[in-house]
Amino acid sequence: MIGGRWAVRLALAAALAAALLGLWGWAQATRAKALEARLEAAEAAIAGYEEAARIRRKTDRVLEQLRGEAAQLDTYLDTMEGGDAPLSDFLSDAARRLWP
Repeated sequence: MIGGRWAVRLALAAALAAALLGLWGWAQATRAKALEARLEAAEAAIAGYEEAARIRRKTDRVLEQLRGEAAQLDTYLDTMEGGDAPLSDFLSDAARRLWP
C-alpha cells in the first residue's frame, strides 16, 4: 500500500509538472507572438522613417538647386545694365512680392 501511494503521488506530481510545463510553454509562445507583432510594427515604422528621410534628402537637393538658381538670377539682375535704375510702380510692387 505504501508503495502504491508513492506511485500515485509521483504520478500526480509528474502530471502537475507536465501541466505547468505546458502552461509555461503556451505562455512563452503567446509572448513570442506578441513580440513578433511588435517587431513587425517597429520594422514598418523604421521603413517609413527611411522613406521619409529619402524624400527629405531629395527635397533638400531640389531646394538647394532652386536657391542656387535664384541667387544666380539675383546676381544677373543686379549686374545687368540698368539694374540700378528705378522701377515703375508696377514692377516695384511685383519685385516686392517676388523678393520680400
